[in-house]
Amino acid sequence: MTREEKEIRLADLVLAKAMWPYIRPYAWMLALSTLLVFAGIFFELSIPLLIQKGLDGFILQTGQNSKEALFLGLHMEDFKSFGLFFCLMILAAFVIDFGQTLFLEYSGQKIILNLRWKLFSHMTGLPVAYYDKNASGRLVARVAGDIENMNEMFTSVLVFIFKDLVLMAAIFVMLARLNAGLAFYLFGLVPVILVSVTGFSRQVRSAFRTIRQKIGEINHSFSEGISGIRAIQTTGSASAFIKRFRDLNATHYDAAMRQIKTFAVFMPFIGLLGIVSTAVILWAAGLKVTAHEMTIGELVAFLTYMKLFFRPLRELSEKFNLLQNALASAERIITVLEQKKDRQRLTRKRVRMDAIHHLAFDHVDFSYDTETPVLKDICFSLEKGSSIGIVGQTGSGKTSIINLVTGFYRPDAGLIRINGQPQEFINTMDIRRKTALVMQDPILFSGTVKDNICPPENPLDGPDLKKVLEQANCGFLYEKFDGPDTVLREGGRPLSAGEKQLICIARAFACNPDLIIFDEATSYMDSESEQAVHEAMNRLMKGRLSIIIAHRLSTIRHCNRILLLRDGRIREQGSHSELVRAKGEYFHLLEKETL
Repeated sequence: MTREEKEIRLADLVLAKAMWPYIRPYAWMLALSTLLVFAGIFFELSIPLLIQKGLDGFILQTGQNSKEALFLGLHMEDFKSFGLFFCLMILAAFVIDFGQTLFLEYSGQKIILNLRWKLFSHMTGLPVAYYDKNASGRLVARVAGDIENMNEMFTSVLVFIFKDLVLMAAIFVMLARLNAGLAFYLFGLVPVILVSVTGFSRQVRSAFRTIRQKIGEINHSFSEGISGIRAIQTTGSASAFIKRFRDLNATHYDAAMRQIKTFAVFMPFIGLLGIVSTAVILWAAGLKVTAHEMTIGELVAFLTYMKLFFRPLRELSEKFNLLQNALASAERIITVLEQKKDRQRLTRKRVRMDAIHHLAFDHVDFSYDTETPVLKDICFSLEKGSSIGIVGQTGSGKTSIINLVTGFYRPDAGLIRINGQPQEFINTMDIRRKTALVMQDPILFSGTVKDNICPPENPLDGPDLKKVLEQANCGFLYEKFDGPDTVLREGGRPLSAGEKQLICIARAFACNPDLIIFDEATSYMDSESEQAVHEAMNRLMKGRLSIIIAHRLSTIRHCNRILLLRDGRIREQGSHSELVRAKGEYFHLLEKETL
């Protein structure tokens, strides 16, 4: 069983309780829809009785057949009034159905609107660790596919299931009033129906859980394939990738076919029950009519009610299909909403921070899974206007230091101090507002360059924006593109890798941070782009605390202090000249780089 399959399968009542806060603001609309449901049931149940009255009272008289009664014109004026009343009843039923649908759709769409917003806003506040453990494709499936399934539940399922159940119960009452003896035959089907619906529900719910899980895995695999298409094509791994996708697709197909087969058996079974019960009722009713214990009008009304009874039963099976799908989606959505946001429980109130002047790691230990240490006994300090360079092989713990500084993770032991205060006592958002992070892979969003640079709380325009772009060496925007109004597509296209990184540095300038972190910011660049990025970095670092992570030692040799990490520990530290004179690991790395 996979990790996702091990997620808690919430009971239906627990699901209802969890969803109630989103339903409550529109409960009055749902209640009004429910009242209209009862009104609609009243009109729907009245029609067979009107047909009976029409047959027995106006068309079929004692000793006459229908043709004789019509052509003799018996009660013709009353019959016209009856026909007009019948048409008005149908019109009233139409108006009620229209109002019911309108209120249902409006309330359902509002519930989904708020739920989708709540889910997305909640996910933006989840700790980075949650995203490290969950594939992006699965999370996208929850925001898109699972929410849409919930939409069907609110607009097409819940009220209509309630309506169908009430309608079936009311039909039983009407059948018993018409002829209790015939109704007894139909009552015998109730246990069979209950057993079949229960079994059907269990099978379909299980299938839908698997379907929703596999859709998430397919989305993730497809997203990986699209984003990594160059690597797939250049390494010749397309066949292996296609095979993995085919296996996922086949598993989804098997689950879908299991659901379809269950549904395909259930629907004909309900139809068979209807045919058999109709045949039995016709036989028994025929005996009663010939014995003058039942009129033709009562027989027609009874058969009409029977047809009405099996119609909601068939609809219930379809609605249960949608309901099981929606409940499987609801489980996944609630599982996300129950994830705790990135807040640490404290016994002491957090203090506000307006600026970062000093950063220190005091004997910090850290691990991601509590079993494998990533950082051990890390100690260093950083003052305003100074910089620290961090080097080390892949997996030595460089990026983990960034995750700790920005509060994405918490240390297992030791303290991180900011301005002398323990980090856990400072508002995390204050730290992040005064920190800028320039990553190895530039992150740009669809929209204009201006939208990507300017912080929402401090929009820049005119001369201020132009100054930021000049400081970040982004003059190319005016030479090659449309300046800050240049429209970027997904992934920052049409900019080159170096141009994207310069835009990210411009974003850092616009934020006016106190602490700037560069994580392999000049990787994968040509020499010209690297030079432009270095110039922009040097301008940005002036008067600020700076942390630079790099593989190439040329990037960090100007730093006030350099830390060399290996196996999660600081093996060497000092300035570039001090480490060269020591002729240790740093010196040997420098020799290899200059060869």
